[in-house]
Amino acid sequence: MAVKFLRAALVAPALATAALAAPAVFAPAPVMAQDKAADNPVVAKVGKDEIRRSDLMAMKEAMAQQMPQLAMLPLEAVYRPLIERAVDSKLLAQAAAKQDLAKSDEVKKRLEEARNTVLQQVYLEQLVDAQVTDDKIQAAYDQFVKENPAEPEVHARHILLKTEEDAKAVIAEISKGADFAKVAAEKSTGPSGPKGGDLGFFKKGDMVPEFAEAAFAMKAGEVSKEPVQTQFGWHVIKVEETRQGEAPKLDEVRDQLRQQVAGQVIEQKMAELRKGAEVKLFGLDGKELPAENTGDKAAQ
Repeated sequence: MAVKFLRAALVAPALATAALAAPAVFAPAPVMAQDKAADNPVVAKVGKDEIRRSDLMAMKEAMAQQMPQLAMLPLEAVYRPLIERAVDSKLLAQAAAKQDLAKSDEVKKRLEEARNTVLQQVYLEQLVDAQVTDDKIQAAYDQFVKENPAEPEVHARHILLKTEEDAKAVIAEISKGADFAKVAAEKSTGPSGPKGGDLGFFKKGDMVPEFAEAAFAMKAGEVSKEPVQTQFGWHVIKVEETRQGEAPKLDEVRDQLRQQVAGQVIEQKMAELRKGAEVKLFGLDGKELPAENTGDKAAQ
């Protein structure tokens, strides 16, 4: 179904409204920087214009941003619809060139907008690459660990029952030697029942307060002496083991921290740019706003 859907989207008529409304999805991406070697052969010719394998790869990558399913498919799986779209793109470009549209005011305006967007993107990418260093990521990680200290964790099982009487009966049964996991599999109404009531390790904040308070007050190997009531019913709890949790490793949160540091770098750079710039804002009526309303301290 996924391939069928993708093909239908890819081979939609070039002049269809949906395609024109979303050029970033359907228009081929720029040619990838590859040598014209054997691994980048010509896959189509439209007049004198060539389309290479790298063009299809770039198009697929660009389209995957809008259709994530595409990223999971090999190039061969969508080769034909991609190449048809690439051919359509060349034909449209050639038709536009014949009309000398490159000289039109509308095209010049859009090219300037695209140029500005690319300049901004490249500027920020280079800024982040230069300033988001390993040392800054390490410092962010140290601060993260400081602000999010590792918490105690409990590994517990439970048996969920509808009434207090049923829960008390189960406690009595277990106190006489019945296997907790077996009873849980037979009588628990909760989703963990088939797994012997096993909830794995959890932090206090992961559970509803009544359950968490009871579980974290117990010792390893202990079974609750009284049923614990929560919004879900009546619980009989067994603590298997306790441990002190560990902070996530740096590699586990590196991407998250890199984004955080990048955001700080960009925010700092924008503050510097604003400080050195003369900024004036105007209302929707065209009248200049007072300096205190511009949000630019330098203008005050």
